[in-house]
Amino acid sequence: MHCLSQRLSCGVFVLACAATGSVGAAPAVFDLYAGSFLGTGTILEGPDASSHRVSCRFTILQQGTTGLSLQGTCRAYLLIARTVSARLSWDPGSGQVTGTYTGSRVGTAQLRGRQVGTDFDLVIAWPRPLYGDTTAQMRVASVDQNRFRIVVTDRIGANGPVKATTDLTLLRQ
Repeated sequence: MHCLSQRLSCGVFVLACAATGSVGAAPAVFDLYAGSFLGTGTILEGPDASSHRVSCRFTILQQGTTGLSLQGTCRAYLLIARTVSARLSWDPGSGQVTGTYTGSRVGTAQLRGRQVGTDFDLVIAWPRPLYGDTTAQMRVASVDQNRFRIVVTDRIGANGPVKATTDLTLLRQ
């Protein structure tokens, strides 16, 4: 189940990343992602990359004009809960998003990426290998004004296939 908590973490920090924006667009993008959210989806965990259903509850707060913080909990099997948090900053000059995610058993991850319209493309840099490497890709996509989707993809094993390890849809409460 330790891999389960790592994958839950990926989904959580992506939410936080979604609140940053490109030059001149940050306030509108913040509105899409700031608030309280409930979500469900799937994660892959373990050496066989087994799929598991999860549910998450997050609060995302704006920090000044260029930052976000996320606090939340994700659950699997109604028994296993993982607390996660993320802090993100947006640089209006470059449009880059940077930050950290806390909640994985491998340690604090670094986040870096860019806004593409109302969506975000991010790279997760783990401090130690996870599924055989230290990076994963995240996509945070706005579905509509009250929903967004987080998909994390990673290579499973040194020469294995790239799969969605986190796929969550979050709904504003």
